[in-house]
Amino acid sequence: MEPYHNITLAPNGRMNVPDFPVIPFIEGDGTGPDIWRATQKVVDAAVEKAYSGKKKIQWLEILAAEKGFHQPGE
Repeated sequence: MEPYHNITLAPNGRMNVPDFPVIPFIEGDGTGPDIWRATQKVVDAAVEKAYSGKKKIQWLEILAAEKGFHQPGE
């Protein structure tokens, strides 16, 4: 498995984006899940094509809205 890392901010204000960044997302309610599934496929395919497999995103779901509301203890 690839070593995934967070995006950080350098002292000069520039972002340090690793080859395998962790990117949070909120799926949303209503049509959100359908839109997210399609979006994720497109973004993953674009990264694969642009970087020939040398870079990849680790998606991290942030529980919000209805999905987060129904999580016990959160």
